[in-house]
Amino acid sequence: MESAEAAAAAGGKMARSEGVPAITFVYLAVIIASWAANWPLMRLALDHMQPLVFSALRLAGSIALMGPALALSGRPLLPLRHERLGLFWVGQWQITLWVIFGITGLAIVPPGRAIVLAYTMPLWAFPLGVWLVRERLSRMKIFGAAVGISGLLLFMNPGLVDWRDPREVAGNLCLVAAAISWAVGSCLYRRRVWMSGFWSQTFWQLATALPPVLALALALERDWSVDWTAGVVAILVYNWVITTALGYFLWNRVLAVLSPAIAGQVMTLTPIAGFFLSIAVFGGAVTAEILVSIGLIALGLALTLRRERPALLPE
Repeated sequence: MESAEAAAAAGGKMARSEGVPAITFVYLAVIIASWAANWPLMRLALDHMQPLVFSALRLAGSIALMGPALALSGRPLLPLRHERLGLFWVGQWQITLWVIFGITGLAIVPPGRAIVLAYTMPLWAFPLGVWLVRERLSRMKIFGAAVGISGLLLFMNPGLVDWRDPREVAGNLCLVAAAISWAVGSCLYRRRVWMSGFWSQTFWQLATALPPVLALALALERDWSVDWTAGVVAILVYNWVITTALGYFLWNRVLAVLSPAIAGQVMTLTPIAGFFLSIAVFGGAVTAEILVSIGLIALGLALTLRRERPALLPE
């Protein structure tokens, strides 16, 4: 089982040059559906506990469930020794900083707006990919990035943000920082081919992300009380199993065959779905500017995705 995962990880190098397996887009579909639904759920959970307390419980629960499951299945908990430091830094960027900045911004900014800002990751992954991964950008990709960035700038115009409110400005900046952190971590992951199994990679990244998140929570949040309800427990279980353990496992598998910028193009469906779901749950105005900005972001990312065509797996 683990050897099959390791072979799949190593096979990512071949997949990069021979096309993208169709199953990769199935993984992305699962991530999109589960992560889009999670932003309104996380916002509901913040009514019952402090943001960093939620994040610490989220990571700790996933680790507590994954550890015994991997041990019982015969898979190693840790990645190969020579890959641990590299995966540590990947995890710090795409899990630790993403979780800290994302949940802090979500506690301030309405979830519909928060999810769109946090999922601007592909816009930052383009320049980072050129720098860190040495990716070549076609004219279509550059044009698509320009269209998407124009949508982002429209979404962040002064008419939608009270720039006189330091707290609101800080919340928006935290969400942009979360997107940039995710992009950096994804690009660092893409720089090499990992031989460790995907489950071991995921467990290691989550395990090394918990201590800094827990330390920051202990330092900044004095109130660790949790209003335990059936809904809160259900949200935590959903985060432990679906969005964190399974979500990051599938994301690592996606990055083995797709660049962060291209994978992020598909992930654009997440903030769009999450935005309208948040509006349905929490209410809020859907202005023409918001619709146009979301449309530009989606169009820009779609233009970039256009040249990536899925390849069917051999039977």
